[in-house]
Amino acid sequence: MNRGFYYIMHNFQGERLAAAILALAGMEKSVRNALEYGGQRTAFGNPIRQYQVWRHKFAEHLTNIEAGRWLTYRALDLINRGQRCVREVSMAKLYTSDLSQRVTYDCMQMFGGFGYTTEYPIGRAWRDVRLNTIGAGTSEIMKEIIAKEEKI
Repeated sequence: MNRGFYYIMHNFQGERLAAAILALAGMEKSVRNALEYGGQRTAFGNPIRQYQVWRHKFAEHLTNIEAGRWLTYRALDLINRGQRCVREVSMAKLYTSDLSQRVTYDCMQMFGGFGYTTEYPIGRAWRDVRLNTIGAGTSEIMKEIIAKEEKI
């Protein structure tokens, strides 16, 4: 009795982990779509994805997505083992949701003005990804939870 708040807080962990997984899946799809489009769109006679600035940018994004995946896998592993993992889930949600903003921004940039239209799925992804840093606890809340877990 009188434990409703604690039950809700406990269930937030699953929602936050689901948010991290969805952010990862969304980033992966946006990157693949952008790279495909960047192979078709040309500037100065070459596909734009062949320019070093884009190759390096997407190499960094793919590396960061992989780091987010492993952070999320770690949290999933702890949950599957029945261990306390508020810190790890909060870190996974924070990292992947913040990263999704940067990755989707650059993916949209690859599309140029077309990215802002409804003709390509990146425009929808850009609108949807904004919820990642808000839903299931804002990035600021995730930072506060992590700081409390670390006794900072």
